[in-house]
Amino acid sequence: MHTSGFRVILTLTRFPVSLAVTFTAFTAMMLSSAQLTLTSLIPIAGIFMLASGASAFNQYQEWPYDEKMERTRKRPLPSRRISTAEALRISMIFIIGGMLLLLYYAPPVCFILGLLNLIWYNGVYTYLKRKTAFAVVPGALTGAIPIFMGWTAGGGLLTAPEALFLAFFLFLWQMPHFWLLTLKYGHEYRHAGFPVLTDFFSELQIKLVVMGWMIASSGASMLLVHFNIIHHPALGFTIFGLNISLLFIMVWQLFIANPMRYRLIFMAANLFMMIVMLSLIADKVLNG
Repeated sequence: MHTSGFRVILTLTRFPVSLAVTFTAFTAMMLSSAQLTLTSLIPIAGIFMLASGASAFNQYQEWPYDEKMERTRKRPLPSRRISTAEALRISMIFIIGGMLLLLYYAPPVCFILGLLNLIWYNGVYTYLKRKTAFAVVPGALTGAIPIFMGWTAGGGLLTAPEALFLAFFLFLWQMPHFWLLTLKYGHEYRHAGFPVLTDFFSELQIKLVVMGWMIASSGASMLLVHFNIIHHPALGFTIFGLNISLLFIMVWQLFIANPMRYRLIFMAANLFMMIVMLSLIADKVLNG
């Protein structure tokens, strides 16, 4: 396959997003597993393939809307770099491949969660986006479920308090991203036919909502230390310093900076999540 073909597939499957989803699942597996082997990591490959396939199928579902928005019109389907039949075939290869890996190498509950997440993302959430501006609330569940998938793939119980809390943290962390996208691209979503929050709330009100969700996710990350999910003192101080820095950036960019730099906010929020996940992995390694 030509290099351009690989680029199309990477864009179609939203490689960075799929990789981030897989990373959260891997973190959960690390925390729940007594010992990792190459075989035990196969479900992680399955989760990556499933996330990639779901993203590709979502672009297949929504390409007529993507074509109407400046932000998305250069994606493979609206730019005609790939046909709808090819996009559907690629998405099915990833989805079926991922589900087969989970079916044969992961516990049944992990497979069921993967199937549930696929239905929720490509069925429920994708449909609700066209009906309500508040679809992001149930949609955020699709980012929390991979925590349970990784946790159960590592042998942990679905109802373990640590898994429940980590999933709750991921749910909270996702919400500000959705609200910020509404602030930046609300006019494009409206033009494409999607209902948007700016039809109901002012820019200041949405900024306050974003700040509220960020404070909530920040507080949730601190509870990782409070409830001894993170044990090592140095990592606890790292999380604390990270939260102070993130909240400073959020207040500065949302209410002081003019113009607001959305890219900086997104980078800070993504870095925040990545360092929290890495801290959890490091704590597991340090404490055996």
